[in-house]
Amino acid sequence: MKSSPLISVITVCYNEEKGIEKTCESIVNQSNKNFEWIVIDGKSTDGTLDIIGKYKKQIGYFVSEKDRGVYDAMNKGISKSSGKYLLFLNGGDSFVEKNILEKVSSFIKKDKLQSEIYYGNAIYGNGEVVDFSKAVLNKSFFLNKTISHQATFIKRQLFQKYGNYNPNYKIVADFDFWVKAIVKNKIKTKYLPIAVSIFNLEGIGSNYKLAKKQIEERNAVLQKYKLITPAEARIAKIKWFLLAILKKMEIYNIIRKGYRKVIKR
Repeated sequence: MKSSPLISVITVCYNEEKGIEKTCESIVNQSNKNFEWIVIDGKSTDGTLDIIGKYKKQIGYFVSEKDRGVYDAMNKGISKSSGKYLLFLNGGDSFVEKNILEKVSSFIKKDKLQSEIYYGNAIYGNGEVVDFSKAVLNKSFFLNKTISHQATFIKRQLFQKYGNYNPNYKIVADFDFWVKAIVKNKIKTKYLPIAVSIFNLEGIGSNYKLAKKQIEERNAVLQKYKLITPAEARIAKIKWFLLAILKKMEIYNIIRKGYRKVIKR
């Protein structure tokens, strides 16, 4: 009987022909081959399926069918996984280098505490590093920030214990899971001192409607777990709105650059 792998890599995609090849290549070229790869496609209509077809021999489970959105698809991946830890590396995302899974597997095996979530650094498509080395994952952290699911290895049993991603959230279901598991239930977490993946935030960062939806959903999550009051949620929304205006007028970037110059002095 074949033993379960330590890690399952779950790739969710839909009409991702521009980025899916990069994702597939970074997965199949990993030096550590002892992992499971699951691909959940949302019934793509572009060239995505043709590209994925070139890697079918390396894919442990594949399906292409309509879904309710990215988190519904990620839940399908969870249900088909058998690894002890799960990583979601979706279409357009990629590993930083070929030995990431080798490094992470070694780190997990050496961890005597056997943490339930291991989180590393991530890199934006523009090269900016999202560094969590000094982060303390508590209430204060999640009031303003979040960790990256593309760089986080989650113990599969956590989904069985606390439930899968809530597909009613279109953008922040992973954030909802972090707050529920880490802040409210205080599960064991450990920082991985490496950059795990490269990902792109163009979809949300450059789209006003998506960015507005994101802040609304984040506030709803924080209120649900009583981390902020309704009044604080309204203030946060106003701050975001003002920041969005400044960004649109390019004033924000001017202020930010000036602030960095002052700090360097």
